[in-house]
Amino acid sequence: MSQLPQPALPEIAGAAGLDFFVIDMEHAAIAGQDVAHMTRAAQAAGTTAIVRVRWAEEKTLLWILDSGVEGLMIPLVENAAAARRVYDLSHFPPDGERTICPQSRAAAHGAVRSNVPQYVEAANRELLLSVLLETPESAALAGTIAREPIDVVIIGRGDLALQMGHPGEPGHPDVEEVTKRALSAAIEAGKTAGIMAYGIEEAEAWIAFGCQFVIYTEPELILVGEYSAAVTELRELKLDGRN
Repeated sequence: MSQLPQPALPEIAGAAGLDFFVIDMEHAAIAGQDVAHMTRAAQAAGTTAIVRVRWAEEKTLLWILDSGVEGLMIPLVENAAAARRVYDLSHFPPDGERTICPQSRAAAHGAVRSNVPQYVEAANRELLLSVLLETPESAALAGTIAREPIDVVIIGRGDLALQMGHPGEPGHPDVEEVTKRALSAAIEAGKTAGIMAYGIEEAEAWIAFGCQFVIYTEPELILVGEYSAAVTELRELKLDGRN
């Protein structure tokens, strides 16, 4: 997942073999054409494009879906009604309320006009809809939320930790307890459990727990971590008088 509006990043993700790439619009000034270009890059590289939106509003979801993305990630879903609403907005009738534009990129720029029913059915079937639970209140309702027609329930530990009084501590025992309870409820409801992992060991632990949707950190964190470690080590070499 990245907040950088750079198509090369999903290309790198695809080349590395990652299954999906999350374009994070919620916390970044990523605009409409950025989404379109990053989606093209992801698909060309053989990885799935998912967009984390800023808010679940009809026209926002509409143009993002019409850009051809294959998945939506909805932040701050607080209850079952909110989960049902994003399902309705992201699916064509008779399943939902999404309106159609047969000339959109998602509709192959008009090529689907020869078989619109097939396009509608495939779009409804193939869309990956994930919701983020980021407060103690929504985490407590994970089982109820998971019974709505969504695909993935993700616990956003960053905001959850902040809400619980542990800012910057997504691995705090109290946060982990709430996270595991919520994810277990989602799994029991038959849904895929999702999490962000900030390292390999953490990813392995969450996969062992039962998470099948794992966001493996962010390019920004990888870059700043690697560069910071390199700078520290090189400066230590200089202080030691070594070349």
